[in-house]
Amino acid sequence: MKLKLVAFDVDGTLYPNWIMYLRSLPFGIANFKKLVAFARVRKRIRTIKPVHDFYRLQAELYASYMNITVSEAREQIQRVFYSQWEEVVLDIKPYPYLPEVLLHLKSRGYKLAILSDFPIGNKLRYLGLDSFWDAAYSCEEIGYLKPNPEPFKLLAAHFEVQSHEVLYVGNNYRYDIEGAKRVGFHTAYLHRLPRWCPAADFKFSDYRQLLNWVESVREKE
Repeated sequence: MKLKLVAFDVDGTLYPNWIMYLRSLPFGIANFKKLVAFARVRKRIRTIKPVHDFYRLQAELYASYMNITVSEAREQIQRVFYSQWEEVVLDIKPYPYLPEVLLHLKSRGYKLAILSDFPIGNKLRYLGLDSFWDAAYSCEEIGYLKPNPEPFKLLAAHFEVQSHEVLYVGNNYRYDIEGAKRVGFHTAYLHRLPRWCPAADFKFSDYRQLLNWVESVREKE
């Protein structure tokens, strides 16, 4: 196979989720009810089609769960989940060796992209990784969250590549790996524990392993 594009999820893929969860404890305690409602909304919205206005639909569902107006829901989502929660990433370090791996991939001519369910905002800058990417997409802007095929297809279309020329790297098996595999992407699953993961072409726990795998694929082209 010939790879041209390597795309990455953000949260839990560029940096360890456990650090984010640890730092989120005060935020989670203060906003527990909101977090539960928002999680229900995100789960529900992944199953709805067609979506004509993602942000309005999300606000309507959240307003229903929280018993507030849609306007209040929009403001709360923006303030709590898109602004305050983003600050949790501030000063978190990316996974070891990730910057070096990204630099090496770029030097080898691969295009690099971000495809994240959440708004990207300042996260890449906070992580010190903002200079590597040829494109960065939030699935919300596209109108469908992973594992829906629309975000993955738009990513391939943006770079004018075929599905089999894309490697998608993620840490969520259902949303990242199975979603990408369904549209024909190659997949690399970041996961430390043993797990049966048939939709993953490669499973790794250290970014040096990912680089070695990509290099081995390149040698076979």
